[in-house]
Amino acid sequence: MTEAVRIACFVSAAAGMLSLLLPGKSLARQMKFLLSLMMALSLSVPLLHTELPADLETLTQMQTQAQEEQLYAEIAAETERKLEAVLREKLEEAGITVTELEVTVHRDAANCIHFSRVSTVCDDFAGANRLLRELTGEEGEIVVTEILGE
Repeated sequence: MTEAVRIACFVSAAAGMLSLLLPGKSLARQMKFLLSLMMALSLSVPLLHTELPADLETLTQMQTQAQEEQLYAEIAAETERKLEAVLREKLEEAGITVTELEVTVHRDAANCIHFSRVSTVCDDFAGANRLLRELTGEEGEIVVTEILGE
């Protein structure tokens, strides 16, 4: 905005000097038109080249980041639900009765989702522990709680 004020001052000073240099009144209307046009152009150029305020840019970045975080959270939750369903199905196919099953995943710095932990309550501690280790690998934590017979 200060640039626009400087330009306006410069154009006004130039207009004053040019009006003093006019040989007569015959070109006064044309000179007034040209100077008005120069003033309008000189004021509009800085205004057209203004950038977004930093606050608006920051706000846009924060909104985008929040939307991205929400998306990753939804993907992680869906991944956990799918893994729970698959693991429950595999345990039941092996004849293990599952009463509770919870899977936890995490996202690393590269935005990759990794298995963190599976926790289950079932009727066969050794069988569930072995099968879950086979299915999930050595990466995550496995917590198996056995239901004792009634």
